[in-house]
Amino acid sequence: MSLTLHVIDAFTNRPFSGNPAAVCVLSTPRDDAWMQLVAREMNLSETAFLHPEDGGFSLRWFTPATEVRLCGHATLASAHALWETGVLRPDDSVRFNTKSGPLICRRAGDWIEMDFPIQPVEESADVPFALAEALDTMPVFAGHAGPNWLVEAVSDRAVRELKPNFRSLAELPVQGIIVTARSESPEFDFVSRYFAPATGLNEDPVTGSAHCALGAYWRAKIGKDDFTAYQASARSGIVRVGVRGERVLLGGQAVTTSRVELVD
Repeated sequence: MSLTLHVIDAFTNRPFSGNPAAVCVLSTPRDDAWMQLVAREMNLSETAFLHPEDGGFSLRWFTPATEVRLCGHATLASAHALWETGVLRPDDSVRFNTKSGPLICRRAGDWIEMDFPIQPVEESADVPFALAEALDTMPVFAGHAGPNWLVEAVSDRAVRELKPNFRSLAELPVQGIIVTARSESPEFDFVSRYFAPATGLNEDPVTGSAHCALGAYWRAKIGKDDFTAYQASARSGIVRVGVRGERVLLGGQAVTTSRVELVD
C-alpha cells in the first residue's frame, strides 16, 4: 500500500518560493508517532495530515520535531490539495477541525481565504536582554503574542538584514519570535520574519499563523483593517490580512511542486 503526499508551496504563485508543506490526505486517522516520523522524513517546516470528520476534515500539523497547534501555510496547502485533486468542487468551502478550533477556507479567484482566530499582542514592560542580544538589534516594541514574542524593529531594512543567533533564540522560553516593521515598498504595509529554532526550524519562510498577531498589532498601531504583508525570508511570500473582530482573514496562493509516494 502507498500514500501520496502532495508537496505544495504556499503563499506564492511561483514554484520554489513561498513556504513548502507536505499534505497527506488519509481515509482514517493514524497514530501520533507515525505522523511525527513521516514529518521528520519529509523534513519540511510542516507536514499536514487530514482525514474526513464530521462533514469536514480533521487537520493536524507536525514539524520535523513536534506537533504545533496552529499553522497557516500548511492549512492553505491542505485546502489547495483538496480542490486540486477534485475531493472538493471549486465552489466548495472546507472546514478543518483543529486543536485551535474550526478553520474555514474558501476560494476567492486565484486566492484562498482562511478564517483564523486573532492573536492579541500584550506589550512587555521590559525587553529581555537575551532577546535583544540573540536578535542583535534593540526592538522599538516587544510583546507576547500567544506562544511567541512579537518584536518591532526600527526599519524594513533592519528586518531584512537580521542575522540572529539561533542557538541563543532556542534557549528563550517561547515557541518563536516574530520580527516586523513598516514596509518601505508601497506594495506592502509591513514586512516580517519568523524564527523558531526551539521547534527545530531556524527560520520559517512564510508563516500564516504569525499574521494573526501581526494583523492585531498593526491594526492597533495604524488603524487599518486590511493589509498586504510581505515575509522577507530567502524564499519570501505574500499574505493578505483582514482583521474582522476576533477573527483574521488570511489570503494566499499556492502551487503544487511535486508528489511523493510513501510506501506504507
